[in-house]
Amino acid sequence: MQDKKQRPATLQLLVGGYSCAGIKAENQDAFAAKVPSNYELESKGAVAVIADGVSSASRAADAAQMAVTQFIEEFYATPETWSTKKSAGQVLNSLNQWLYGQSSVLECASDLATNEHHSDKRHNTEHALALSQEQYQQWLTTFSAIIFKSTTGFIFHVGDSRISVFQQDKIIPLTKDHNQKQGRHNIVLTRALGADSRLKVDVHQIDLQSQDIYLLTCDGVHDFVKNKTLIDILKTLPETPSNADLATASKHIVEQALAAGSDDNVSCLLVCVKQLPTKQLDEIERELLAKAIPPALKVGQKIDDYQIRKLLHASTRSHLYLVQKNNEEPLVLKTPSANFSEDSLYLQGFIHEAWVGERINHAHVMKIKTPPQNSQFLYHLCEYIEGQTLTDWMRDNPQPSIAQVRDIIEQLVAALRVFQRLEIVHRDIHPDNIMIDSNGQIKLIDYGSAWVAALAERQDTLAETMPQGSVNYCAPETLISLKANHQSDLFSVGVICYQLLCQELPFKPLSYATIQKLTTQADLSPWQYRSIKQFRPELPIWLDLLLKQATEPQPANRYQAYSELLNDLSTPNIAAVAAYKQQPLLQRDPIKFWQTTSLILAIALIAALLH
Repeated sequence: MQDKKQRPATLQLLVGGYSCAGIKAENQDAFAAKVPSNYELESKGAVAVIADGVSSASRAADAAQMAVTQFIEEFYATPETWSTKKSAGQVLNSLNQWLYGQSSVLECASDLATNEHHSDKRHNTEHALALSQEQYQQWLTTFSAIIFKSTTGFIFHVGDSRISVFQQDKIIPLTKDHNQKQGRHNIVLTRALGADSRLKVDVHQIDLQSQDIYLLTCDGVHDFVKNKTLIDILKTLPETPSNADLATASKHIVEQALAAGSDDNVSCLLVCVKQLPTKQLDEIERELLAKAIPPALKVGQKIDDYQIRKLLHASTRSHLYLVQKNNEEPLVLKTPSANFSEDSLYLQGFIHEAWVGERINHAHVMKIKTPPQNSQFLYHLCEYIEGQTLTDWMRDNPQPSIAQVRDIIEQLVAALRVFQRLEIVHRDIHPDNIMIDSNGQIKLIDYGSAWVAALAERQDTLAETMPQGSVNYCAPETLISLKANHQSDLFSVGVICYQLLCQELPFKPLSYATIQKLTTQADLSPWQYRSIKQFRPELPIWLDLLLKQATEPQPANRYQAYSELLNDLSTPNIAAVAAYKQQPLLQRDPIKFWQTTSLILAIALIAALLH
């Protein structure tokens, strides 16, 4: 039985590399690696990157050096909620734009900057030197990076640097060189950072395996050192090599390239996966259950110096208390219900809620802070919001104006745009999770069901087996396939907008029993839209069309962006109304069509009987 104090296995990497100018006067290669410790390693991962400055460019060395250093620095500065692909993609696009923008003669990029190999390099260098420094300034480099996160490797590649893996005594290439042969001896580089404003990057991910060694090399190495030689060198490493061992092996590989006649800069970076995270389900659950759920608390009691002033809400899922510490501002203390003390998935959502709330600072999103780390209890502290839920507000305002509803929806969308920018999907937008104060200001609350891209990549997250959220407000794709994105939250906004206006849902109320019978995404019949004019005939047709599109069960037919929804809500879509009016009655209003048809048939039948 595992000792409870023993730390679960974590990702451990070893790194060593070597680079030199070779027979050239200047080393235009660069490599770098960062293996952070503890939390940052879990949240963002470790990075290894190599770049080979395009020799025909006047600032090749600067471009390579900037690419590796800035990529690592900026990658770790991206929001920790973002997925690895989004973080790296955003950084690479920004880096490419900067490098591309430094070129004084951009039209030279396609025909001068891409030719880069052996004898062709000399030709391009001579051509470049024929131009004045003032006329020809280019920052061009190849770029290859691998990001190690949990048990996955994320690869980003542009150019003809290369990433390979030494696995089971074989060298397996993981990237494809972006070059092509022209003539017998001329090889042309077809992609590079800084060569074009529209960057195309090869992106894919791989499963990491313990003891694998990843090789990042420039073409001055892999074009001259055969795989057999690489294998022989790497097989001499000890079973668990040190950083120094990897550095020595890298130097040996570089020396072999020079001995084989390499006429380029030579660089090699080796990364060994010493250990992978191996958290098992029971380990994850044990961590989640490590802290005690507080018992039901009474006014006057204290928990970690926070005194209970008032019970605000109690349900089968959670308890909310108004608390105060000394003379500080009052806060809301939220605890899980004891009913979920053994529900690891629920407790994971509760912990993630605090994690999300701490990272969002927006006027329409409730702020959260975690309790002291040494607390034995599981709870978090929320911003105190004086007001009522949107459910209560609807009860007090059964027929609000379009202007009132528009104001609420605009605020709600402003909050959800923050979630979208952080790659978070709320997944549980409904009136009880929206607070509104006496001035009409709203706050989005309760993030226990939120999906976070960065957390979804980690191995220490329990997999979901059931839909998250309230069934009548969730998008069909969330309930049927457990998939969600910002369009899923937009669907929920559409349902709320409809309900605010008429106190009804845009389709007949659903139950989880109904959803469980749906076995295919194609069966969307439960979400048959009901015209809002059934409940409020005075509302304009443009608003009905807007609500129908916002709550379309098929995402492709739904609004694609929040901006589209807000635009149609503030400026009636006259073109959509005109197109609607041109449709046959059967298509516009099938219920009215069949009612009219039935009436005509009934009249005809009566007339026939009378005759």
